[in-house]
Amino acid sequence: MHEKYTSREWGFGKCRLKINFKGKRAVLEYLHVIFWFVFIEVLGLISIPLVGITGNQLADRGYSAAKTLGIVLVTYFAWLFSYIWGFNRRTILISVILLCLISIIVYRKRRIFPEKKVLLSNELIFAAGFFFFLLVRIYLPEIYRHEKFMDFAFLNAVMRTSSFPPADPWFAGGSLDFYYYFGYLSVGVPGKLFSVEPSMLFNLAIALTFALSFNLLFGFGYNLTNGKTRYGILTALSVILLGNLQGLKEFISVYFTKESASMGYYWSSSRVIPYTINEFPYFSFIHGDLHSHMLAIPFQLLVLAFLLNIYFRKERKKAYHGKDRNWVFESFLALLVFSVSLGFLFPSNSWDFPIYIGVTFAVIFAFYYGHYIQNQSLSGSITGFLGTILLVSFLSFLSYLPFYLSFKPQAAGGFDFVPPELRTTVKDFLILFSLFLFLTFSFLITRLDSRRKVQYFILWIGISAILAREWSISLLVILLPLLALSLYSFLKDLPERSSAGFTSLLITTAAFIALLCEIVFLDDPITGNFARMNTVFKFYMHLWLFLAIAASYSFYQLYLRYRTKPENNHSSIRGYGKKIWMVSLVLLVGSCSVFPVVATYTRIEDMNAKPALDGIEYMKDLDRGDYYAIKWIQENIKGTPVILEASADDSSYHYTSRVSANTGLPTVIGWARHERFWGRDQDEIRARLEDVSSIYSTSNVKKTLELMNKYNVSYVYIGQLERQMYDLKMDKFDDKTYFELVYQDSVQIYKVKKEI
Repeated sequence: MHEKYTSREWGFGKCRLKINFKGKRAVLEYLHVIFWFVFIEVLGLISIPLVGITGNQLADRGYSAAKTLGIVLVTYFAWLFSYIWGFNRRTILISVILLCLISIIVYRKRRIFPEKKVLLSNELIFAAGFFFFLLVRIYLPEIYRHEKFMDFAFLNAVMRTSSFPPADPWFAGGSLDFYYYFGYLSVGVPGKLFSVEPSMLFNLAIALTFALSFNLLFGFGYNLTNGKTRYGILTALSVILLGNLQGLKEFISVYFTKESASMGYYWSSSRVIPYTINEFPYFSFIHGDLHSHMLAIPFQLLVLAFLLNIYFRKERKKAYHGKDRNWVFESFLALLVFSVSLGFLFPSNSWDFPIYIGVTFAVIFAFYYGHYIQNQSLSGSITGFLGTILLVSFLSFLSYLPFYLSFKPQAAGGFDFVPPELRTTVKDFLILFSLFLFLTFSFLITRLDSRRKVQYFILWIGISAILAREWSISLLVILLPLLALSLYSFLKDLPERSSAGFTSLLITTAAFIALLCEIVFLDDPITGNFARMNTVFKFYMHLWLFLAIAASYSFYQLYLRYRTKPENNHSSIRGYGKKIWMVSLVLLVGSCSVFPVVATYTRIEDMNAKPALDGIEYMKDLDRGDYYAIKWIQENIKGTPVILEASADDSSYHYTSRVSANTGLPTVIGWARHERFWGRDQDEIRARLEDVSSIYSTSNVKKTLELMNKYNVSYVYIGQLERQMYDLKMDKFDDKTYFELVYQDSVQIYKVKKEI
């Protein structure tokens, strides 16, 4: 009936390697890890010439962004070519070859290669990040609980598809035209090329995302400090590893006062603001949901790295028909690379795009302001600014036109105002960002170069407090001073365009985002007290990235300032102030360091999983029949035929839809609640649930086949869950005219042979 799942062929092209799974599965996992790591390294090396022309003003010449750029371009080419040749390994291989050819051409014109110090430090950082978090994932491998089934379903759907958009695995006949799926595609491309099992790919993807982000953040610290390696490391550690003060609070509650923690120790750190989600990088990684907002972090940082390069790019005059010409980009190719990278954000995580297009406009404005200062040509600067932003906007949109033509977002319904009772309190905001605010405020205050400006700032704090009370927006007492200081610092830096100015721009953007979240929210299907949950959820990740990067640079500047400050008559007072400041900083850093240590330990301890890379190994203990049946499906059923499995109206976050989630095969209806959030018709969802129940429960063969034909069902899955949920009538499946038993164990899988 079926073969035992004991072997697998691995490789691509003519290179095949057959491995027996009995006692040798670990070898396969190691091979996947090695080839996955090597491939990413190769992509990084190939992309050096391209990242060199978009990062030529940076201390590392953009090398910290090379691997991420390589992934973006290969993913983009593979997606684009799939409209001609389909999404397959040949298309991916052609995309890799095309990237090689482009890089060779660029390299022949400009022989760009990073210095040995830059090359070595970045490789060590990337490897450390990848293998560290791969080790964490080996002890947290389970693709189960929370929304991992949803993420895995999307990943599997991308891996199975031959065209775009992929099929919706939880709504037979539908497609992922309502969802941004490029994050899954970015890891699906190398996964498909090397035939990585999706259950391994899931964990490899998280480790890769962590490593790419870690590498890019190292590059930020390195480039902002003009080549200081230790500050590159400091930035990477600060942004991606630190937690918030809730971690310390929860630690004391659980381990000292012996209070119980809701959903485990680590959970409450992401639920500080009531009725919202406020994830930060390390929580997202340790939580392990392969969500789009996490997958998109390196792509956000890639765009930010290119924007830093543009910000550093000084005015350059070129003779052009007797006129001076200014250039924002190194070349038209650099413009294309940037536009493709910027445009990549929308199909990866659409919430990111407005933020980064806004920062892009600010950076381009900074460039043309410098052009105006140098040339005193207002009309030329305005024309250049408007022309550049129109060109970037057009190219970033045009590059992904096929995606936009099929994209039908149904979950958003405009904007609404935040009720006063749901706004963020000062206390909660400080729990989240106190360390970063402490450093950024300290840095920005030092940018006030006169006593009168300090007095104005103090006056503004008072005005902000009054406005906060009058408008019932308590955060104004923090955000308005932060916005004023950072905006002043940014504008002050425009003629010079230094690291301090770019850091100030990050702080300004963060303050503006936080303020916006207190005023309006995106009106989506979630209502009531949780109405602004998604708005805070998606935008607060940007707050963390911007403020954490800025805080790291702030520490660098403050350290330089206090180290070189000359002695004077007020040295004793200044010395006491410095000591208090340092003690405060140490306490804050120590408090924020509790979360990553304790959360990692408790997550591993609570999961108590067997070390593995395969994310569905847990099924052997939960339901061994499902495990082997799903493995058989992965090996034997190709394409995207519809498979019938159990579902219920309240099935979200439960074990239902486990077949579609773990294989990518579309089912009649999966997690109904999620499909409602995504805009599916309520009546149709209800009808599908009733039809699934009828198929399993009726003894009428004619009715069964009519319902199956309605949804184009090709396979029927009957496992332990189906037997528990329905009053199964199995006799109808004995009719060999219409059904063929293709898998027989504790699970039965029937193939529909003939339509009625």
